[in-house]
Amino acid sequence: MEYAEFDTERRRIARAWGREITDPEQLSVAVERLREQAGTLAVESDRDRAMAYLTVMDDLVSEAEAPESEHIRRASDVMMRSTAPEGTAAEQRARAEAGMAEIARIAAEAPTTGERDAVLEMNEPLAVIVATHREGAGVTDAAPAGQRTLGADEQTAKFAADQTVAPARGIAAPSVTPGSRATASTAAAGPKAPVRDR
Repeated sequence: MEYAEFDTERRRIARAWGREITDPEQLSVAVERLREQAGTLAVESDRDRAMAYLTVMDDLVSEAEAPESEHIRRASDVMMRSTAPEGTAAEQRARAEAGMAEIARIAAEAPTTGERDAVLEMNEPLAVIVATHREGAGVTDAAPAGQRTLGADEQTAKFAADQTVAPARGIAAPSVTPGSRATASTAAAGPKAPVRDR
């Protein structure tokens, strides 16, 4: 199987949810079949990208089995829009940054700390996209004279400690670090929160 075939099938399943696929069990079976197909990808970087997307698909299955709150649903929609792979690396980075800001605003409206944290956790993959594209473009946060600038991994860690966009318990480090995503195309395929690709 080629990665393009995997991605086409992934998009088909995500778009079909709520239309052709309405039963959570049926969705789960489709995602498991997709996981088996991903294991046949010959190129390791393609398998890594596929596994990142499968994590997202697993989130979609979990969401289907246990519908979330309005705030989490809204944040999920923002996440989907903000992680779209279309456009240049700079456009993808700007879209992810705008998505992070919008998710932070949604989190501020959440009625409970638990919902707030669940919403803010959706900023993690966006932070990875931002840091990866900054690194790829040679962009770093400005630093005072005599101080070094932050690398992509450090920028992500800095984001994770920012309580305005991160839950109180912090954001876990991504399983695939930004440095391992060397190209804009693979960065765009980084992990995302629950998908609404339809």
